[in-house]
Amino acid sequence: MTLRLLLISIIFTFSFQLSAHEFYFSFAEMQYNEKTEQFEISLEVTGHDLEDYLADQGISIPRLEECVGKPIYLSMIEQEISKGFQILVKGNKLQLDLVGIKINDNDQVVIFLTSRKMEKPKTIEVQYDLLMNFFPLQQNKLTLFKPEGKQFVTFLNTRSKRTIEL
Repeated sequence: MTLRLLLISIIFTFSFQLSAHEFYFSFAEMQYNEKTEQFEISLEVTGHDLEDYLADQGISIPRLEECVGKPIYLSMIEQEISKGFQILVKGNKLQLDLVGIKINDNDQVVIFLTSRKMEKPKTIEVQYDLLMNFFPLQQNKLTLFKPEGKQFVTFLNTRSKRTIEL
């Protein structure tokens, strides 16, 4: 009887782990700040997904919680994030600077980025394929705050670059 319970619990645990995390999401919020003349972006990803992705890319850093406030690690994270989230104006990639990182108790990592000072463009292209080459089912969602309201944009593996009118 004890062996049967042990076997059932092992099977249950294993099957739960296989189905516990089928979908992968990243959420971004972005706005153009008229006063500072910069884009301000926050990216939210699941901490262990980002850690797994970074490890797969050969980026050797400690746990994300230990990276907060450490420029060497934040620079490495910034370089990888800049590959998966890009803003282009007239085909030119904007420099996005990591200005902070916050990790909550639910394993959610929020990364704060800003662009350099610039005039507000009429349109931008956003390439948002963060984690998609590691998690094929990754979906990334962007909420763009505009004076007339919010605009929601979804990025999939098959459509990771979108043109957005400001």
